[in-house]
Amino acid sequence: MTEPDPPAEALKEFAPITAQEHLPILIKAVEQSPVSVIITDPRGVIQYVNPKFTRLMGYTPEEAVGQTPRIIKGGFLTREFYQEMWDTINAGQEWHGLFHNRTKDGRLVWELASISPILDETGAITHFVGVKEDMTTLKELQDQMAHLAHHDQLTGLPNRFLFHDRLAQALASARRRGVGFALLYLDLDGFKPVNDQFGHEAGDALLIAVGDRLLRCVRAADTVARMGGDEFTVLLPEIDEPAHIRRVVELIMRSLEEPFAVGEGECRIGLSIGIARYPQDGDTSDGLLSRADTAMYEVKTAGPGGYRFAGG
Repeated sequence: MTEPDPPAEALKEFAPITAQEHLPILIKAVEQSPVSVIITDPRGVIQYVNPKFTRLMGYTPEEAVGQTPRIIKGGFLTREFYQEMWDTINAGQEWHGLFHNRTKDGRLVWELASISPILDETGAITHFVGVKEDMTTLKELQDQMAHLAHHDQLTGLPNRFLFHDRLAQALASARRRGVGFALLYLDLDGFKPVNDQFGHEAGDALLIAVGDRLLRCVRAADTVARMGGDEFTVLLPEIDEPAHIRRVVELIMRSLEEPFAVGEGECRIGLSIGIARYPQDGDTSDGLLSRADTAMYEVKTAGPGGYRFAGG
């Protein structure tokens, strides 16, 4: 048995609205939309922006209409990115992507956009309509999570995972270009007494200060990482001559020999460094790290304090 048909009055109540009735509803929907809407002509000249666009980007309709979307371009996306977008929509297809745009007051925002061509009855493009959702908060959260996953939470330096990635990149580049590089493995001497005497907060402050001093001793292209505890690594691309490496190492040792402020007093620590070179001491990440680590422990066993080349 089937259910009885609804009464004629109910069918009349839910009758489809006419095209003429559609128009004011569509206008209100666009005007009150929680996402930005922008309509351009086929050349990309703006003909309409909705209130959400104005609230987010800061441009009034009077300021935006007649301009092109270049007024909100952040300048961080490549020419190829925009070329691919135009090729897609000019071919009559929808395009989806993530824009990095700049508001009128200079803030940078991320917008997830869909751009669709509007066609007339002959199939010619008459307009483009872009619908954009503000993704700035989500993108910043994703960036923060990625940073936390690849950086030491205490010092802000690359952690062992990011260091292994940088080391793999250095190996690939060195093999391709036929150049060498150096890997330093550092261990602090006398760190535990600082923790025991002054407490863990002082120990944490000391590790942060060590990281800062190490960064001041190297180039922007070099990598300083915290491997854990009081162990650090330094990657020196395109430096493999022993004399050049010694200059960097001795600069690091002089920097860390200076006293560190701890609470109301100060402390001094020592440093043991093991050095491995590519390709002389290995041609894999694990091999180079192992040789540098071994050289560092040889220094600690003999001293501690100082530096040693692998096999030296």
